[in-house]
Amino acid sequence: MSTRFSRRRFLQISGLAAGASMLPMPVKWLGSGNAMAFYQSSGIPLFKTPFRITEIPISAPDLTKAPVTGVTHYTISIQEFQDQIIPTGYGYDKTTFWGYDPANTVQEALGLAKPPATHLGGIILANRGEPVQITFRNKLDKTYNGQPLTKHIIPNDITIGGASLGVNRTCTHLHGGYIPWISDGGPFDWWKPDGTHGLSFRNNETLNPGAAAGEAEFYYGNNQSARFIWYHDHAYGVTRIHAYAGIASAYFIRDNFEANLIANAGLPPYVESSAKAGTEIQEIPLVFQDKIFVGKNINLLDPSWKNIVSPSAQGPGSLWYPHLYESNRWRKTYSTKPLPNPSIVAEMFGDTMLVNGTVYPEIQVQPRRYRLRMLNACNARFLNLQLYLDDGSPDGITLNAAGIPTNAPFLNAALKDALNPNGKPAVLQIATEGGFLSQAAEVPMNVPFSLNSAINLLNPVGQGSLIVGCAERHDLIVDFSAAAGQKVVLYNDAPAPFPGGDPRNDYFPGLANGNPVNSKTAKGFGPNTRVLMRFNVSKPLSLPADSPLAITNGTKFETMPAVGGHTWNDPLVVPNNAAGVPDLTLLPALTNPDGSPIKIRRLSLNENFDAWGRLQQQVGTDALQPNGGYGQAYENQATEVINLNGKPSVREIWQIANLTADVHPMHFHLVNVQILKRQPVNVLTPFATLLNTGNYFTDNFDRFNFTGEPARAPDPNESGWKETCRMNPGEVITVIMEISLPAITKADGSVVPTPPSLRTGDHEYAWHCHILEHEEHDMMRPLVVKA
Repeated sequence: MSTRFSRRRFLQISGLAAGASMLPMPVKWLGSGNAMAFYQSSGIPLFKTPFRITEIPISAPDLTKAPVTGVTHYTISIQEFQDQIIPTGYGYDKTTFWGYDPANTVQEALGLAKPPATHLGGIILANRGEPVQITFRNKLDKTYNGQPLTKHIIPNDITIGGASLGVNRTCTHLHGGYIPWISDGGPFDWWKPDGTHGLSFRNNETLNPGAAAGEAEFYYGNNQSARFIWYHDHAYGVTRIHAYAGIASAYFIRDNFEANLIANAGLPPYVESSAKAGTEIQEIPLVFQDKIFVGKNINLLDPSWKNIVSPSAQGPGSLWYPHLYESNRWRKTYSTKPLPNPSIVAEMFGDTMLVNGTVYPEIQVQPRRYRLRMLNACNARFLNLQLYLDDGSPDGITLNAAGIPTNAPFLNAALKDALNPNGKPAVLQIATEGGFLSQAAEVPMNVPFSLNSAINLLNPVGQGSLIVGCAERHDLIVDFSAAAGQKVVLYNDAPAPFPGGDPRNDYFPGLANGNPVNSKTAKGFGPNTRVLMRFNVSKPLSLPADSPLAITNGTKFETMPAVGGHTWNDPLVVPNNAAGVPDLTLLPALTNPDGSPIKIRRLSLNENFDAWGRLQQQVGTDALQPNGGYGQAYENQATEVINLNGKPSVREIWQIANLTADVHPMHFHLVNVQILKRQPVNVLTPFATLLNTGNYFTDNFDRFNFTGEPARAPDPNESGWKETCRMNPGEVITVIMEISLPAITKADGSVVPTPPSLRTGDHEYAWHCHILEHEEHDMMRPLVVKA
C-alpha cells in the first residue's frame, strides 16, 4: 500500500496544524469514519468484454459543404441511447448514456454496417490545415425510448452556478483546439433543443444563420501539428455530469510530419489505413474512465435515487454518481444552510474501470509493435500506469502485503539493446496532448507509486511510472514481441485524490488497505480500480511486417526537417539546452517578437468553503480577496486579459502557486504552454514584494517566498508543448506561452469576421482545473484576448 500523505499531514508538515485557519484557503480533511454513502457496483467480471476500436462510430463528412464557409461539413447529434458495456449474465442491463452520434460514419464508407450509437462515438479524423465545420444537433428533449426528457440521467445540484438553467443544455468544447472563441465551446456557449442559448452563444449568427432550433455550428481550423485532442461538453453548471454521462469523443489531427514517421521511421500506421487495408490495427486509442453502476439493490441502498434521476436511468446497469456531501469524507464548515440532495461532491471516484467505453476489456494483439494513444477521461482520478505479465491468477495481478505487484514486469521490445536483448520494463513516449515531444522519452512501467517526502515535504512529489492526470494524453510505442503467448495487464495504483489518497477510493479484491469493500470482493471481479485491461498476445503475426524502428530514447523531433511544409510542432519559445530542458539563462533577455517585455503574471490555486459549508476550489491572482484568501469566482470580472494591441502574437510568463494539497491538472483553452520549471513555495506567505528597479523582468520574475529548495526542470515526457499541466501541492509552476488569435477562413481563402463576446467583450476563453468537480465548483477563470 502506498504511503498515505493526507491533507491533514500537509498541514502538520507545514507547521500549520494548530493554526489551519491562517491558510490562504483551508485544505481538505479526510476523516477515518466508516460511513459509506458511495454505492458500489459489485460482481462485474474482469476480461470478459471485447475491446472496441472500429466498433465505435467514426464520423464521416456530409456530401454537402458547410454553410457560410464552404469547408468540409459534419453533422453530429447529441442524444440519449443505451449501450451494453457490461457483460450480460451478471445482473446488469444496458447502460443509458448521453453522447455523440454522427450522421455518417467511416465504417459505412468502408462498406460496413453503420454502428449503432455507442459510448465515445463520434471520433473525428482531421488533417492539418484542412478546416471542418460541424452542425451539432441537441436532441436531449427525448429519452432513448422516445419519452419526454424531464430529468438528467445523473443527479443535478441546482445550487451550482448555472445548473438551474436546464439539464439538457449542451456546449461542445474542442479540448486542445486552436479555434475561434465562438467555436471554443466555453461554459456560456450553451444551447437547448428549443434554441434557447447562453449569453456567449454567437455560433449560428456567424456560421449558419439558417440553423434550426436545437442546432449549433462550430468551426475547427485544424491549424495545428499532429496530435490527439478530444471534444466534450462544457455547459456551465453541468459539465461534470454531462461528461460523466458520456458526452465526449476523440479527435485526431494527422499531418505530413507524422505520416513521414510512419513511412520511414517505423511508427505504426494509422488506424484508418489498417482498417481500409484489412491489416492488423496497430494504432490503438485508449480512453480511460472510472464509473459506478446501478445494481438491483439500488432502492434499498439508495432510496432517493429514483426521485433525482430520469426514469430511463434507474435500472441495473445505469450510471450511478454520488449525490450526498459526506462530512466524514470531505471537510465541511458550519452553515445554516442544509446540504441539498443532490449535492455536488469534492471529487467523483468510481469503482469500475472502463477502457474505450467497456469495463475491464481484453484485446487480442500480435507479438509486434503498437502505438498506444492514451487519454485520461476520468472526472477526478489520476493514473499511475504500469505493465505486468499476467500471473494466471483471477485478477491477473497478485499483490504482496504492502500492496505491490509480485508479477514479472512486461519487457518492451521497442527498447531492446545489447544489455537488454528482450527489451526494458518501460515505454517509449513520443507525444502528449500538445503534439510531438521535442525529444522522445523512456518512461518506466514497473514502478509503484510512492510519496517521496525526501524531495520536499510540502510538495509530496511521488515516484511512479506513467502518471496521467485528468485530460492528459500520452502517445507511446510498445512492442509485444517478447511477450508472445503471454498476457499483459495494464495496472494502476495512483492514490485518489492525488497524491495523498483515501483508501476508500482504492479497490482491489482482498487488499487490506482500509477499504472495507475489498474484503468482500471475489477475485476476478470488481470493484477494482487497479486493473484496467489486458493485452492477450495470442494472435499470429501477419503481413506486412514491421519496418525498422528509427525512434529511440532521446530522438529529437524538434531538429527533424519539415515534411511537405509540416514541422514537428511550433518552435519552443525557450530553446532547450544540451540536457534537453529549457535553458532558463535565456529568460532575462527574452522579449516579445516586437522587442517589448514579456508580461509576467502571479497566479494561485486555492481552496475555501461555499455558502453550504462545502469545500470549494478556486483560481486566483496574488491579490487578497475579502474572505482573506486569493481565490475568485468564475463569474467575477476577468483578470487574465491579454492585449495583442494589433500584433500577431504576444508572449506571457505565468507563475502559478498551488496552495492546496491536491495536484491540479490545469487546462488552458486556446493556447499551449511550455513548462519551464517547478519550485517549492511557502504556502502560508507565498508572494514576495515586487521590486521597483526599473528592470521589468527582475522586478516581477520569481517574486515568491520559495522554501530554499531548488527548482526542478520539466519531466522528460513534458519536453514539448502542453495544454493540461499537473500543478503540484506547495509548488510554483512557471510556464510560458505565445498567444495569437485564429481566424475563420472560408474555402476560398477569405475570412469571416469573428464577433466579440457579449459577456466579457473581445475573445472569450477560459482556463481551469480538469478535475471536473473542481472546475464546476469553482476552479475556473475567464481568459480574454483583445485583438
